[in-house]
Amino acid sequence: MNCPRCNSSTHKKNGIVCGRQRYKCHDCGYNYTVELKSTASSLSVKRQALQLYLEGLGFRSIGRFLGVSHVSVQKWIKKFGQELEDLKSENEISIIEMDEMHTYIGNKKNIAGSGLLLIELGKKFINCSFGSRGTETGQLIWEKLKQKEIGGVMTDHWRAYAEFLPENIHTQSKAETYTVEGYNSILRHFLARLRRKTKCYTKSLEMLKYSVLLLMKHRNKEITIIS
Repeated sequence: MNCPRCNSSTHKKNGIVCGRQRYKCHDCGYNYTVELKSTASSLSVKRQALQLYLEGLGFRSIGRFLGVSHVSVQKWIKKFGQELEDLKSENEISIIEMDEMHTYIGNKKNIAGSGLLLIELGKKFINCSFGSRGTETGQLIWEKLKQKEIGGVMTDHWRAYAEFLPENIHTQSKAETYTVEGYNSILRHFLARLRRKTKCYTKSLEMLKYSVLLLMKHRNKEITIIS
């Protein structure tokens, strides 16, 4: 980094200030610090990594494409996920379609499921929960939604739905869930970790949550950082 006062490239190290290396210019004697490491990636590179990730590339592929470590890519995506706000939805929802899907955590003995919902009118993801594909996971997602005014909930015949959804608004029919099933295929297509036959796989439930929510918000056009 050149001297910000005289633009000289000759300098020497002159201590540490607030955790950053300080330099002293040989020509004018000015002390200055490097705000950003010369090897640090810019925000535009991190945004590009997120965009590639949400287009279906894995961490290693993104790392090779951008010329950075796949570990750095993983940390960037994780940070983007940690900064996410909740999915946006209206207080009044006419019809919800609900479907379940599963993937593996670490190996095929550890199965994680998620309940995925979207509004039929407007075709928008509105919430999800993670866990087993059973009643407990369904109850978690219903707790997030039961305060809203919902006209009806459409599901397939998976037995867990009848155990937590109110009977008066619940309809079980495969003919009424084709939209959400199509959205499930979007998740599997655009997230490498969710594809059925791939070398990419989820090692932690935390990263699975961040990945699914990032893609949901991206498809809902709620992520401004890459728009």
